[in-house]
Amino acid sequence: MPTSSDRISRTALRSRRVLRITAAWVAVGIVAAFVETAVLREYGVPAGVADELGQHVWRALLGGLLGGGIYIFLLRDRLRHLAYLPAVGIMALLVLIVLAGVRSSWNALADPPRPNDLLSLAFLGQYLYWALLMAATMLAVRLTDQYGSGALNYLAGRYDKPHQELRIFMFLDMRSSTAIAEKLGHVRYFELLNDVYADITDPLVYTGGEVYQYVGDEVSVSWPLRKGLKDHRCIRCFFGIQRKLAERADHYRQRFGLVPQFKAGFHYGEVTTGEVGLVKKERIFSGDVVNTAARIQNSCNTYGVEILLSKDLLDVLRLPEKTYEARPIGEIALRGKRDEVSLWTLAPVERTSMAKRLSADQDVQ
Repeated sequence: MPTSSDRISRTALRSRRVLRITAAWVAVGIVAAFVETAVLREYGVPAGVADELGQHVWRALLGGLLGGGIYIFLLRDRLRHLAYLPAVGIMALLVLIVLAGVRSSWNALADPPRPNDLLSLAFLGQYLYWALLMAATMLAVRLTDQYGSGALNYLAGRYDKPHQELRIFMFLDMRSSTAIAEKLGHVRYFELLNDVYADITDPLVYTGGEVYQYVGDEVSVSWPLRKGLKDHRCIRCFFGIQRKLAERADHYRQRFGLVPQFKAGFHYGEVTTGEVGLVKKERIFSGDVVNTAARIQNSCNTYGVEILLSKDLLDVLRLPEKTYEARPIGEIALRGKRDEVSLWTLAPVERTSMAKRLSADQDVQ
């Protein structure tokens, strides 16, 4: 089960998204109010800016909080497995049902009751306004998912020119991937990867991780140093992925006959960050820290552990002793590096406590 920190992070992130959606809808409502006022006056219909603003802002505020909240908290996880157009079609139908219900109720409760106008141009215009607003919102959310938490930096052109920054890197790799691919075949193996990448999305998103690359069964993730250190998010991400895959173990056994397991290597340091390419822009990280993190991950099999991290990162993380138990592996010479790197492994305290109790029980027997 997710920890309380994970649940708080998830709820906070979703709440921030709802507030951003609401703010965007209010901004659109303000523009719509000025446009509508100008059109009405153009055709000689008396219209006050203040009245139009009041109506549009309140509608946008309520619509953003309710509609955005329902989409982010209830519908997004169900719809994100669909392609964009089918998902928009479903939302457009839901918007139509809701608007028709509200409009019919409003007309019926009026004194005197108003005739049903669901086939009028006025209702059609109102429906198109809200449906297109929801479609644009869904597109914005998907673009954010596509480019990770660095989407705003991408749109603002922050990485047009290379600059240096401190980042944490996690290289995540599936255990026994070659044997699994041979067992399942290429198509089934690709389906497995799709399921796995879908399941690990939430732990990545809710800890602020930015996917750098998918390379077959390997995923490289990065965090700006301060973000990754806050509440030890980078480490929580890995153990959150483990919990998610454990929760979905029955699904994987029934569909693929196995439960995927991952190992991870962590390191941090200064990298040069920038975007390259014109036709397909891509952000890249250049620096020794990237290669070191990858080689640390490659050492997991050698030492029979799930997670390895450098002593440099462990020192700045300052992990709470009540949450994680750290164990030294030693000074290791990594391929391609002149100096040895001090490596450590981690385990949640509850897991190590359980292992010690089981070992004690076996000794008694």
